[in-house]
Amino acid sequence: MYETEAELADLQGLLDRSFSRSGEQLNLVHGPGSRLSAPQLAGFRGVRLVAVATVNSKGEPRVSPRSAAFLHGRFYLAVNSRSVTVRRLLANPSMGLAYYENHLLVLGHGTVAPLPKGSQSFEDVRPEWEKAFSGGKDALRGIDVFLRVDAIHLVAFARRPEAFPRAWTRR
Repeated sequence: MYETEAELADLQGLLDRSFSRSGEQLNLVHGPGSRLSAPQLAGFRGVRLVAVATVNSKGEPRVSPRSAAFLHGRFYLAVNSRSVTVRRLLANPSMGLAYYENHLLVLGHGTVAPLPKGSQSFEDVRPEWEKAFSGGKDALRGIDVFLRVDAIHLVAFARRPEAFPRAWTRR
């Protein structure tokens, strides 16, 4: 687990606030018994494909797949600053993120903070990303920035929440 006790407490607070503000439909479909706690969500290991939602300069919605790792209670995207999605996020850092498979769902909204290659923040994340990616230093070939997702809304649901965090390792 990458998260400290303080990071888990912050993450649990975010999850609790987000669940309390979730819409009626989401709460009807995913009741309290299907919610993941901070320690359960912290079991999200490795690098996984997520959908990232942005808007273009006209305010039109766009979605793209991105690799993400969950480290220290936050999602991190390793990207190339020349990509269209990154240029959109640098112009307007508001975004949405979704990870879903079978009966598991993680939804987040917030902003991104760029951590450029060469910065101390990039170097702090780099070894953990490489480890999470299980690809060593080649895992960052062509990557010149991490985008840290600063979520203001984050919810996570599973059909069988009691299986987590062990279930993350079987994916």
